[in-house]
Amino acid sequence: MRRLRRCLLATALAVTLPLGLSAPAQAHGRSSDKPRIIVTQDGEVDDMDSFIRLLYYANEFDLAGIVYSSSRYHWAGDGGTVAPYRWTGTAWVNQYIDLYAKLYPNLRKHADGYPTPAKLRSLYKIGNVSNVSEMTQVTEGSEWIRKKILDDDPGPLYVQAWGGLNTTARALKSIQEQYEGTASWPRLQRRISQKVVIYNILNQDATLDGYIKPNWPDLKIIDNQSQFWSFAYLWTRQVPADYQYALKAPYMEKNFLTGHGKLLEQYRTYRDGKPTPGDEENNRWRPDENTAYAVHDFISEGDSPAYMYLFDFNGLRSSENPTYGGWGGRFAPNATGWIDTTDVNTFTGVADRAFPQTRWVADLQNDFAARADWGVTPRYRDANHNPRASVREGLDLSARPGQVVKLHGRGTDPDGDKLSYRWWQYTDADTYPGAVTLSDGATASFTVPADAVRGQTIHLVFEVTDGGTPALKHYQRVIVTVK
Repeated sequence: MRRLRRCLLATALAVTLPLGLSAPAQAHGRSSDKPRIIVTQDGEVDDMDSFIRLLYYANEFDLAGIVYSSSRYHWAGDGGTVAPYRWTGTAWVNQYIDLYAKLYPNLRKHADGYPTPAKLRSLYKIGNVSNVSEMTQVTEGSEWIRKKILDDDPGPLYVQAWGGLNTTARALKSIQEQYEGTASWPRLQRRISQKVVIYNILNQDATLDGYIKPNWPDLKIIDNQSQFWSFAYLWTRQVPADYQYALKAPYMEKNFLTGHGKLLEQYRTYRDGKPTPGDEENNRWRPDENTAYAVHDFISEGDSPAYMYLFDFNGLRSSENPTYGGWGGRFAPNATGWIDTTDVNTFTGVADRAFPQTRWVADLQNDFAARADWGVTPRYRDANHNPRASVREGLDLSARPGQVVKLHGRGTDPDGDKLSYRWWQYTDADTYPGAVTLSDGATASFTVPADAVRGQTIHLVFEVTDGGTPALKHYQRVIVTVK
């Protein structure tokens, strides 16, 4: 079990459960191997594209909710004094799930664990959507989140804010109104603060600072305030030129937009002639606008880092600790949890707030391209699948300054593809402030620097790439702690 999850679980179990909460989920046999997530979103074009990608990766999660919320960019209005603003409606989620249903039989041929379309539909709830920051109403969505927060699973429960946090805030406020002032309240609040982890994309309404932080000061927040932009509308300013091919029209057309089924036909790209009804202000679909981008260039998935952070199937172990980094970015500790931070851009040599995300763009796009193939490929042998990497010595090691560490990596491939190997040091994730010299190939060795101090860590990534199309990777992160 992942280290962060172990910590949260241990704390949750140590707290006596208040009235209304039953025994831990493990007593009922629920698997905790998959990250448990609730998605809240506001229906913008990039939410739609992020949701499409999520459906192809739905087997990697214990999906506990899909909740429609509002934001400062989108709200439904109240049918009276509050008019709708850039409102795209709520029907598209079920439409996308219906299209997922057509891919579902094929996806199951390539990987286990894909949820049934009926299961996904049962998770879809409408939350607080009438206005930006509206959290006075108790809604179907807020009640769903409230019940998941109070259920018998000890956590962690990752609540992702692709839009505003107002529906989540309403759920927390409903709990506070029910229990505050009772004998069980301090223990319950402590338990919830250990269980719930919010992944926040930008601040898309006022409820995080206005309600959640003042009333739930110990709730952990992974705060992505700027890194997400590198996988959003203005990506050409942030993604290194060498990786931009994976976001440009020829790649998008070949791997996603052509011949990959009805769901990916809904995937929005720049200047594609596909308007989004209700959002007239978003003119990025217009062929005569945004001419700096080609027709069918990638447009935006600014919310996908919220769940890509939890991609542990790739071996990067990013969910163990937000400071480790992975396909969902990298973060540094702050007063309320973690906030997005910098990596040194290997092309410029300069600390770059986008690079913790953009360094993985080609890899994560190739991975998505393979899953797009899965959806339209009924036979396992006719598509590519990820190789598997392993390290003989294990993933958590300790060594003294001056000690030689030898690491034996190995790769296997379910499709029989030829494999290539690389070891590299993720210096930005290290707490040792320096570099080590690694030998190349599947077997690597290095000497722990003489100036390394007890407790410092060195992060080494073993990367296995297959020879398939698209080329896929699997990693193993070895963390060497100085003793």
